[in-house]
Amino acid sequence: MATLHIDRLLETCIKRGASDLHLHVGRAPTLRLHGRLRSLETKVLEPADTVALMKAITPERAQQELQEEGGTDFGFAFGDEGRFRVSVFHQRGNISLALRLIPTKLFTFDEIGLPPIV
Repeated sequence: MATLHIDRLLETCIKRGASDLHLHVGRAPTLRLHGRLRSLETKVLEPADTVALMKAITPERAQQELQEEGGTDFGFAFGDEGRFRVSVFHQRGNISLALRLIPTKLFTFDEIGLPPIV
């Protein structure tokens, strides 16, 4: 049985320019690329996989909130490569994760299309 590592999944997300990484039992890890979901060519996730991936990145306080409330949200930095906003929740009795890559580049007013009057 191949083991999935969260670092490799996050690196793949960043390198491919994905906006999101979805981790759900019964599916391979999935990236959102240009608005479309694309499954990675890895193993299908089992309950133990999503629990291990979740524990690798989730602070203790958020793990406790997950147990008490059924879900939790938090952010974390993946080294200097990127930041992620994470939602961890129970889905059909299993742990699922949705990770959103937060852009680290600050845009100029011209780049975001604000008029000169601003």
